[in-house]
Amino acid sequence: MNPADEPRLLTSDEVAGRLGIKVETLYAYVSRGQLARVRSPEGSRFRPLDVEEFAARRKPRSVFRRGSVAARPLVMLDTDLAMVEDDELYLRGQRASDLVKSRPVERVAAWIWSGDWETALSPPTAKDLAQTMAFLQSLPAGASRIDQLNLSAAGLGMSDPWREEISPEALQRAGARFLLGVPRLLLGGHLPPEEHTVAEVLWRALSPHPPQPQHIRALNAALVLTIDHDLAISTLSGRIAASGRASGYSVITSALGAFASPLHGNASVSAALLVRSVLDGHSAERALGEAISTTGARLPGFGHFLYADGDSRARTLLQFVPGLPRGSEVSAAVDALTEEVAQRSQLRPNVDLALAAVTVAGDMNDSDGSLLFGLGRSVGWIAHAISEYAEKPLRLRPQGRYTGP
Repeated sequence: MNPADEPRLLTSDEVAGRLGIKVETLYAYVSRGQLARVRSPEGSRFRPLDVEEFAARRKPRSVFRRGSVAARPLVMLDTDLAMVEDDELYLRGQRASDLVKSRPVERVAAWIWSGDWETALSPPTAKDLAQTMAFLQSLPAGASRIDQLNLSAAGLGMSDPWREEISPEALQRAGARFLLGVPRLLLGGHLPPEEHTVAEVLWRALSPHPPQPQHIRALNAALVLTIDHDLAISTLSGRIAASGRASGYSVITSALGAFASPLHGNASVSAALLVRSVLDGHSAERALGEAISTTGARLPGFGHFLYADGDSRARTLLQFVPGLPRGSEVSAAVDALTEEVAQRSQLRPNVDLALAAVTVAGDMNDSDGSLLFGLGRSVGWIAHAISEYAEKPLRLRPQGRYTGP
């Protein structure tokens, strides 16, 4: 390997910070032969991928399954929406990998919210879109996609005269206006013919390429596969808001507050930079090393505690990448990254890497993975809010235990 292409080695302090341990503890692991170091004139240095592999080995595997919880969660809530069983994601008992091949996301949303595939979902009117567009146009140039989602929810809520109605029907109306409205807002507020699906409008808004059937299928798959995934921090935030009987729009903005974080909603942005680094000619090893060094956290795009042998959402979504405009070269980059990681650890690609691959292969912005994720997950947030409305109000208020002076 060209020395210039080798990843930067990490210092002892950086590795200790990454692992959440003291430097003294780090050297105890080194002395026991559990972590290799590289001696240099500046002192001990560590290869980023070696550190990441060690971090994965230190964590006890905790796979949540029915009847068996390996790690004790802070809160346990009943949910009838998503389940991971035998490394497969199920939504309402249906394989998510099957749903993406048979239904557009708006039909899946109707079924999840009401139990009926044919329930009509009403988009916001042209007037509502125009009012919300005025809010979006006030955002500064550096605003993120999640900022746009937040303002879209707030704007669509302000134009809904029934937003404060406390009922499952009001939640469904808010969810439908958000799911159908956001793609149109991103397209400039235009209201295309009704036969255009959410995925098609979204492709027109995000990619410079004319939409083809395989492009629309890829975006639809991304939206369906991200609908729900156990009680992620954003979902819990949305349920807490619903426990206080917040409107559907407030549930979405509450969830987005937790979603807008580097370890959740924005994780695909770091993964997109990883893919682009390989496309720019860097070796997979250097790209991975730089990603670990830069983020100071987990390896972006790889690993998930709910799966023993790899994220099924990633496996499903990556199958659609070759059909996208830059699909072949992006698939090759993903394969190179996956092979490099597999040489040192048991980590497999997760949905963040798959979302990154879709956005890069579609010539979209790196932050568009967060947009796809947030829009798809909004369906799950509304479903959880509907469930929470059926529970006792304000039940999700934990009791604090004072530990101060």
